[in-house]
Amino acid sequence: MTTTVGPEAKAFLYELYTRTEGNPEAQVSMYEVGQALGLEKSEAGTMAESLYIQGLAELKTLSGGIGITREGLAVLEITIDLGPDPSLSLGTGRVLEDRGRTALDTILPEIKKTLEAARMSYPQLEELLMDIKTIEVQMLSPSPKTAVIREVLKSIHANFESSGSKVDYLSNFLH
Repeated sequence: MTTTVGPEAKAFLYELYTRTEGNPEAQVSMYEVGQALGLEKSEAGTMAESLYIQGLAELKTLSGGIGITREGLAVLEITIDLGPDPSLSLGTGRVLEDRGRTALDTILPEIKKTLEAARMSYPQLEELLMDIKTIEVQMLSPSPKTAVIREVLKSIHANFESSGSKVDYLSNFLH
């Protein structure tokens, strides 16, 4: 389904994209976005509300902090690397299936990139590196166990979360 927006909404969305540098995790004030386009606060609020309803923007804070969504980027015809596809999963079998292997091939480099940017204590880094190695060793098995990999990913997720790092891309692997 393709969403079409009017020129004013598209201009607002593009300004939002510019101010967040295209990062769906970032937030800016809807009022500042509107002000840059010459809109009053109430007009900016109405425009932002219209974009939320369409799924093109997301309300981040009750004080008017908003962000752009993947759908909003698509409307602007902007393609950026937002990390792995959120539909990736390990699967439910006892032994990791092909789709789980493919998902891990995608997610492990993302974990390593996040690790490089994270600000953590040495013991946290050491634990994360051992968790990554555990997954890599499990993948050497002719029958890698889905449950083992899932539990290690839960540990990685918990460590990143405790350090304040964003790892929303791991949530599909934790069930």
